[in-house]
Amino acid sequence: MQHHEAGMEARAEEFLGRIGQKLRNKNQRASFSLYATGLLSTAERKSAEPIVALSCPDPAGLDAAHQRMLHFLAEASWDDRSVRLEAARYALEQIEEKEIVEAWIIDDTGFLKKETHSI
Repeated sequence: MQHHEAGMEARAEEFLGRIGQKLRNKNQRASFSLYATGLLSTAERKSAEPIVALSCPDPAGLDAAHQRMLHFLAEASWDDRSVRLEAARYALEQIEEKEIVEAWIIDDTGFLKKETHSI
């Protein structure tokens, strides 16, 4: 089990590092890494405040860390297209390590809502 976890951790670090290269500076990279790790965690709540609270060892620095995260999420300027493209490249590389992708099948199982509720 430990070998599996080490492999997952290494892949997560590689992914976060590659995405980080597309961000403007070390503060954005740190905020992205923290946020992505929080989203992938087993934490019950996945909003900015609980994610920051789980990772901030110093209660006195919690408010500043939360403000940095909110700034990154709402106001920081970065190229989302290049980030999404790098994430897609990484995913495809990981998939193709096992087998070459010959075709994509897209199955939209969604349906239009009737009135205000769906079953």
